[in-house]
Amino acid sequence: MKIAAVAKNPIDANLRTLTQIGVEHYCYYGTSSDPADYTAAKENAERNGLRMSVVEHGPVMDLIVMGKPGRDAQIEDYKRVIAHLGKLGVDTLCYNFMPQITKDAMVMRTSFQTEERGGAHTSSFDLTKFDNDRRTAEGVTTDEQMWDNLNYFLQRIVPVAEEAGVKLAMHPDDPPLSPMWGLARIMRSVENYDRLFAINPSPVNGMTMCMGCFAELCVDLAKTIRHFRDRIHFVHFRDVAGTLNDFHETFPDNGPNDMVALFKVYKEIGYTGFIRVDHVPKLAIEATSDEGYGLPGHIFAIGYLKGLMEPIFGKTGRQP
Repeated sequence: MKIAAVAKNPIDANLRTLTQIGVEHYCYYGTSSDPADYTAAKENAERNGLRMSVVEHGPVMDLIVMGKPGRDAQIEDYKRVIAHLGKLGVDTLCYNFMPQITKDAMVMRTSFQTEERGGAHTSSFDLTKFDNDRRTAEGVTTDEQMWDNLNYFLQRIVPVAEEAGVKLAMHPDDPPLSPMWGLARIMRSVENYDRLFAINPSPVNGMTMCMGCFAELCVDLAKTIRHFRDRIHFVHFRDVAGTLNDFHETFPDNGPNDMVALFKVYKEIGYTGFIRVDHVPKLAIEATSDEGYGLPGHIFAIGYLKGLMEPIFGKTGRQP
C-alpha cells in the first residue's frame, strides 16, 4: 500500500509540503479534456518531488452519465486522456457515475458546519433536512437507464484502459442513496458493485474502496474489503459516524471503525495499490477551507495514516 495525496490548490508550496511530510505520490484532480494539462500537472508534481501516480475524475462526463446527445464526443475525450495517462505512467484513474444534482455538486451534504472534536467543522448529511422532492431539469431517471448508460461507456473505455495500462477505479455514490432529486444513483451497494464487475469482467474494471461511503452504508467493512479483494484499485481513507440517513464525517482517529483491524485486512488481501486521505474536518487555524480539503487537516490525517500503516506495511513514502 502506497500513500498518494491530493492538493486541491496545487501550488508549489502545497505540493512541496506534501513531499516534506513524506508523501511520494501525487493524486491529481483534473477535469480537462486536453492531454497537455495532465502533462503539465505531472511536470508540476515532479518539480516538487512527487510522482503523479493517480488521477481523479478525468474529462467532464455529464452527458455520458445521463445518456444524452453529445456523449460520444465526451467518450472520445475520455479515450484520448486515458491513452495519454498511460504514456505518462499514471497507474489509476478514479472516476464516478453520479448524476449532477446541482450545478456544482454530485456529492451531497446538508451541512459543512457540523461540530467534530474540539469544535472543528465537518460535513454531515441528514435526510430529514434534505428536500428530496425537488427535481432537476433532467426529470426522473431509473436504475436501468443508468446501467445502460454505464455499460455503453465501459464497452468503449475499457479496451482503451487495457491498452494504456491504466486501472479504472469507480467511486461510490456519496451518499449512497437513490434516487436523489429524482435521479437514480446506481453505485450505492455491494450488490451493485458486483453487477459492475459482472457486466465487464476486465481486470482494469475496478473500484475505489471509499471507506467513508461504505461506512455510510453501515456494512461490515472488513467483510467488504475481503469480498472485493482484487477489484480494489484505489482506497479513500476517512471515517463517518451515524447511519445512512443521518451521518457526519469524523477525524480518522475519532470514528467508530477499528482502523488497525481494517488495515490488517488490506495486508491480508495483498493490497499494494494507492490510498489517499479523503475529506477532513476544518481546523481552527484555517481561515478558509475547500470543504474537506484544507491542507492542515490533511497534514494531520496523513501523519495518522503513516503511523497506522508503518507497523503493518512498513515505512511509507520518501525517507530523509
